[in-house]
Amino acid sequence: MYQAEWTETSRTTSSNASNTYRLGNVFRTLTKGFKSSYTASTGSQSAAYTPSFQSENGRATQFSDTDVDIILARIASSSSNDDRIAAADELADAISRTAISKNVVEIWYTAKDMLLPTNLLDVRRAGLNLLNACIVYDMDEDSASVNRLVYYRTLAEYPVGEDFDLQLKAFRALTKDGRELPVLGPSESPMVQILSTWLRVIFKDVTLARGAAKPAAQNVGADSERSQLMSVNLHNLCSYIINIFKFNFYAFEEIDIISLLKDILSICGRTSNKSDIIEGIVMINTLTVYGNLPLSMLEQSIETLCGASAVVPELFNSCWEAILHLVNSHLANNTIVALYNILREPEKVRARSAMKGAVVFLQKLLEHEPGQTKAYNITVNSVMRSYNTVMTVRDDIHIDLAVCKSMTSLILNDETYSLMAYEDYKSPDSPLVVIGLAARHAMLPIPGVKLQALEEEYHPAILINKLLLQILERLRVSYQGGSFNGPPEALIQFFLAVRAHIDEDTANIVVEYYENEYLCFPSSSGWRENSEVLLDAFFRNQSRALSLRAKVFRHMKNVYWIAREVCDERIADEFLEKIFLTIRRESDIDILSQVVDFGVDVASQIGIDGYKKLVKTFRGCMHAQNQIASNSVETRRRSVVDGGDLELHLSASSMTQNSAGAAGSTVRSISRPTTSEVSHSHSRQTLSSSFPMPRTTEQLQLASEESMEANASPLHTTVSTIIARAFVIMFIQGLERSGEKSAIIYKELLEISRWPTDWNPETIITIYRLLFRIRVNKASRVVLIQPMDMDGLAESVGRLVPSMAPEARTAAIWKHPESDSILGAPLPERASFYVTVCGNDTKTVLEEEHLPDGEPSIEEYYVNRKRGIASLNMSTWLATVVKQIKDGTSWEIYSFIIAHLAPQLSNLQLFMASQKEIQWLRSLICEQLTGQLPPLDNPKGVSKADVQVVLVRTLSSIIGYQSFFSKIDQDNIVKAVLLGLMSWERTAASCVNCLLVCSYEFPLSIKKFLSQIFANFQTKITNSGLSVHILEFLTAMARIPSLTSNFTQDDFKRVFAMSFKYMEHANDLSSSSSAKASHSNKILSQYLMALAYSVVSTWYLTMGMADRRDLAPFIVRGLLLANGNRAPSSSPGGTGQHTQNGPGFSGAMTPNDERSWALIDLISRFTYSDIALKMHTVFSGLGQDRPRSEVVGNIWIHGISILSIETFVKTGISQVVVRRPTGTTSFNIFPDSRMLPGWGDPELLLSGGASWSSTKERPGLASPLTDDTISADDQLAFLPDYFFTELAAAPEFQSVLAPTLIPNPSDPAIVRAIGMFDRTPVVEFHKIGIVYIGLNQTSEREILANSVGSKAYLDFLDGMGTLIRLRGNKQVYTGGLDTEHDIDGEYAYAWSDKITQAIFHCTTLMPSRRDSSDWTPQNGEPTYDDESLSNKKRHIGNNYVNIYWNESGKPFNFETIRSQFNFINIVISPHTKAASTFSPSSSSVASSLLGDPTESPFDFYKVRVLVQPSVDASAVFSSAASHLKMVGKDSLPLFVRNLAFNADIFAVVWHARPDDEYVSNWQYRLRQIRNLKDRINATIEKSANAVMEWARENDMKSD
Repeated sequence: MYQAEWTETSRTTSSNASNTYRLGNVFRTLTKGFKSSYTASTGSQSAAYTPSFQSENGRATQFSDTDVDIILARIASSSSNDDRIAAADELADAISRTAISKNVVEIWYTAKDMLLPTNLLDVRRAGLNLLNACIVYDMDEDSASVNRLVYYRTLAEYPVGEDFDLQLKAFRALTKDGRELPVLGPSESPMVQILSTWLRVIFKDVTLARGAAKPAAQNVGADSERSQLMSVNLHNLCSYIINIFKFNFYAFEEIDIISLLKDILSICGRTSNKSDIIEGIVMINTLTVYGNLPLSMLEQSIETLCGASAVVPELFNSCWEAILHLVNSHLANNTIVALYNILREPEKVRARSAMKGAVVFLQKLLEHEPGQTKAYNITVNSVMRSYNTVMTVRDDIHIDLAVCKSMTSLILNDETYSLMAYEDYKSPDSPLVVIGLAARHAMLPIPGVKLQALEEEYHPAILINKLLLQILERLRVSYQGGSFNGPPEALIQFFLAVRAHIDEDTANIVVEYYENEYLCFPSSSGWRENSEVLLDAFFRNQSRALSLRAKVFRHMKNVYWIAREVCDERIADEFLEKIFLTIRRESDIDILSQVVDFGVDVASQIGIDGYKKLVKTFRGCMHAQNQIASNSVETRRRSVVDGGDLELHLSASSMTQNSAGAAGSTVRSISRPTTSEVSHSHSRQTLSSSFPMPRTTEQLQLASEESMEANASPLHTTVSTIIARAFVIMFIQGLERSGEKSAIIYKELLEISRWPTDWNPETIITIYRLLFRIRVNKASRVVLIQPMDMDGLAESVGRLVPSMAPEARTAAIWKHPESDSILGAPLPERASFYVTVCGNDTKTVLEEEHLPDGEPSIEEYYVNRKRGIASLNMSTWLATVVKQIKDGTSWEIYSFIIAHLAPQLSNLQLFMASQKEIQWLRSLICEQLTGQLPPLDNPKGVSKADVQVVLVRTLSSIIGYQSFFSKIDQDNIVKAVLLGLMSWERTAASCVNCLLVCSYEFPLSIKKFLSQIFANFQTKITNSGLSVHILEFLTAMARIPSLTSNFTQDDFKRVFAMSFKYMEHANDLSSSSSAKASHSNKILSQYLMALAYSVVSTWYLTMGMADRRDLAPFIVRGLLLANGNRAPSSSPGGTGQHTQNGPGFSGAMTPNDERSWALIDLISRFTYSDIALKMHTVFSGLGQDRPRSEVVGNIWIHGISILSIETFVKTGISQVVVRRPTGTTSFNIFPDSRMLPGWGDPELLLSGGASWSSTKERPGLASPLTDDTISADDQLAFLPDYFFTELAAAPEFQSVLAPTLIPNPSDPAIVRAIGMFDRTPVVEFHKIGIVYIGLNQTSEREILANSVGSKAYLDFLDGMGTLIRLRGNKQVYTGGLDTEHDIDGEYAYAWSDKITQAIFHCTTLMPSRRDSSDWTPQNGEPTYDDESLSNKKRHIGNNYVNIYWNESGKPFNFETIRSQFNFINIVISPHTKAASTFSPSSSSVASSLLGDPTESPFDFYKVRVLVQPSVDASAVFSSAASHLKMVGKDSLPLFVRNLAFNADIFAVVWHARPDDEYVSNWQYRLRQIRNLKDRINATIEKSANAVMEWARENDMKSD
């Protein structure tokens, strides 16, 4: 046996470096061929041990006998050892250099005792050295053979010891290095016996020396000096023996040759030293070349050669050359048989290395000179049988590796590959069988295990795999190229046998073969078994390429659909289960997606029972991945393999795969059908197995599963997300096909949603994307919509796409808006006929009336199978959401919930039966607004205040469930919002807007906390971001009488004081806007100022006249102080003078001064009157039937008034017209008849220019005032003070300067200026469009073509204003509507108060354009057609603000009606979409329980304000409805009207732009008065200067 066979690897070579160096000559010659190497080796040894043969004349001098005797005397035993050693060395030197006359044998006899064992080693070595010199001398002198016998006997009898090197040297010299053997007598010891003894002794000593010199921690072959010396001795002895046989082969008997050969082969079998083995190879080669190798030693010699070639790869060529010598000798066939026997005889104990070498030599012999006549007989089948036998008997990975290498060489060699015939492949010992058996230990690198580079490269399992890949590649190429000599089905079976190692191209060949031969279709008898083979081999094996697995899966899908058509449903379902068998362990996301998508497709076709199984399978897959995640830590620990145990681990894994591959079930042989079979039945038969196959896929994919578990990071998340998306699609499918299926999915989704921490946020959000899209129509039928009305909510949580950074968009799981395809399936266009909703409030009725006896109630849904309708219990969904808001969850989920909840809550009918859950949600939000938020992992940039903003807006949607709330609940809502207003600065705006909605819906609660609200407003005066919201709140509140009915003067003062503060704030923004502030700040300053003045004017008119008189001085003073002016010294009702800088002078006046004085004029007008301002033009009523010569008129500019008086000179009847910024007043004065001069005509006084018919109706002849006291609270049209202020101008406007008389009133320029002033409105005007959008309408044409609307729309119009007749209308501002020919319709809605008028352009009241383009008023009444809607769009398109009543059930698109001037749209939508006219007549269970679906207990509407993208209103206009608000039907008109007015003011401000200041009508009229006065003064001054110049010139002339 060969010791330490592990040295077959190249790692042993490093330890023998020293020996390799010393034996360099041998190694160099071995590479040149055995015969030449032997000659060179022999010559080398002769040079080392044989002295030069020179003639006697070649010696230096002759050594005298006397000198020899003297030296010999010193050698005597009586001398000291040192002297003897020195003398012997001197004598040996002399003998080697000089001629000796004395007989050399006699000299040796004298010194012979130096070799006695009792002597010291040095003495003996000196003696052996002298003996060697004597032998060499005698050999030179060709001495008699007797001398050689003397020397032979001495050396033979000398024991082997540490001086064996000199002993062998002398012996070699005696035989001339084996060339001349001495003639021995019968009494002499045979040389073979001596050499054999020496071999055994020296090898024993070498073995001991090597063992002693090898420390345990060092590698094999690390020799000490002694072991190295002994190794050299062994080498020299073997070389000497080889020389003896080389030159004297026939001098020995065969028994002697066998004896020595056995010794040498024994040494080769027991050593691991390369130099030792070399000697055995050379010995065999020598005997083969120079003699005859004994037949009895042939098999042992070949086994030695085989083992040596495997153990020491460097010796392979020498071993192979020896084999070639044998097969070219008379032992050729014996040699082949011996090689076969090494592999085929298991009863003999063979070394692994010998078997490996035999494998290689048989392969080499097949490859050697193919196609030529050989002396030996070897066939492919014989070699394959030997390979098959050895691998079957010896389950050894290293032998398998050797066979695999040989088969690789044979397969890759074109000549030997062509030798493999069809019969060889049909044989039980087929090359494919051999390859398959050799590949049993092949293993791919284990996923997740990092192998050291060296170990991975040289490990047998890895090497086998690499070789197998080469074989497979060649087989694949030959099959595709048509050069494969065997049957195709055999190759396909082989590919399947080694399927774990074939590449994707080869696997595709197998799959295509199955496809092309229809082996998996039901027409084949074994179609299910064949399908299982493909599934198990290529689909369930997750290490396969995606494309291949997808190909197999597509084929299996086709098979399933065919099977579903032609087979029994049970068989099809069983086949379907096989496809989904390993889905729980699937780690490839793409494949899983395809499988799940297939499941989704199947789900719509199968019955309820199969549907439930499919859902269960999907659910099990999700939970299985979760289990993998929970075990990931332990799996990672198991997947780490220690480097020292690598080989053991790989071997164990190899055995695992081997047991799966060899001992498992088998692939059935494929029988090729005949043509008739293919054409008729396509039947396929299965035969017995030929190749080992895995039993289950579990064993084959063990490594991939471990890798999946060890790296289970986001895998289970992605899998669960994919399945969640599948559930979503299945739910959508059920809406259109089967309500029960949707209900089953709904239950699954709720179950997952209840435990969000068990799943990745992406999975939960995938589910929530569906559940938060659920809405219902008026018939309670489910419809899915895209998210809308949540831009602001998404922005608050940092998920609005335009506001997100690019990296944030990539990292976020959800954002808004999202793609329409995010759910994976298009949303149904109509409400479901099969799915409705219910709630816990209707559950009891459902259970009592509709559930069969004994059937338990179901919380998530109810199914009425008779009607095919399922009702989803939305209370369970809402409870799930509320619980997560309460407990908190991951930020992704929490932010998604709070951003989407409010829009879903606005669909009131969806949760109309969930009162308990709504109450719970209301209570929870009120608690969290006080700061009791759950723990949140909100990201940077999103604070808790942002979360509370979203909660406040959600609370605004909850207001729609007003009928659920008691007065205490309403108070709690207002109180919570008020606390939110006080808590966070960022939540303040949302809280103010929410309070505004509450002021309409919960007026009593608002009134209860109004004092606290105002107190909070006053503390936030300095908050510029809140100013607009507070002012809009105050403006709207002034128009809600129920809130201000109990206001005291102090309450009013608080409102006015806040307005003054905001005026100051607007002034600050305006003063800084010229240099520092942004464009938005400039617009904001003007908008704030307009709102502040609107608050003052509106609230002033809200008060009674008594309060007006009392607060007028406070307001006037506040206005002047707010704008930087000193307050006047008197009130509107008193007397006094104004400062020189007042508005009556032509000095510079700022826009704020104009606003203030115009408002003061309004205050002056309404302090003592309550007459609404009206739009009308003043015409003179005098002189219409009298000559103009009798009428005299003058015009004065007095303060901020234009005073015109026309008088009849004969009667004194006069008309006084007072034009002021806030209105125009006209008086007709009739003097008392007693005031007329004597020549006056009293009758003319009574009839001159007036229309009064009797004295009783004359204003001037009224009865004198009685003594009755007039109450301050009486609403009187006039007081006496009013006439005073109108005739003499208010005292505060009086100036120290006299009124300015217009010199020439008839001047055309003066007339034009006054006419323009009269045409300037004295009221604030608003023109607002109202557009109706019907069910499912989306285009401009169908929207504008509406001529009628719903009842709710008409009710809304009635609340917005009063229906007026357009034709002939002169009193109401129509905003461009025709008032002469009814071109824009006969009627319109208008609204007005004392200082404001609004016209509403209702498209449903407008006809289409006239039929003929050449129509003129003279042609008569116009006719209309429906082809064009340009006239409607002309009015709607020119409005800054439009109101859209949207009953389409679809999101509103701002661009539906495009216009340059539509800046702001107010969209009103019903909380629930109307039921489609195509709905079936039968109503759902839930809707029938809730009554008539057209009658909802929730009369609320969704209101939103949308701003044109080009309008940068984010920092300026943030209306109360910029975010979704729920407003009740009764409050809706008032809420929307106030909203529209504010929006219109902003639009005017924005469109004017900061450089073009916003000027109100009153401010503009004041500016006209001032401009006219400046022009008159300039004219008067110019005339005066001209007169003075004329007078000066006359004076100069007179002088």
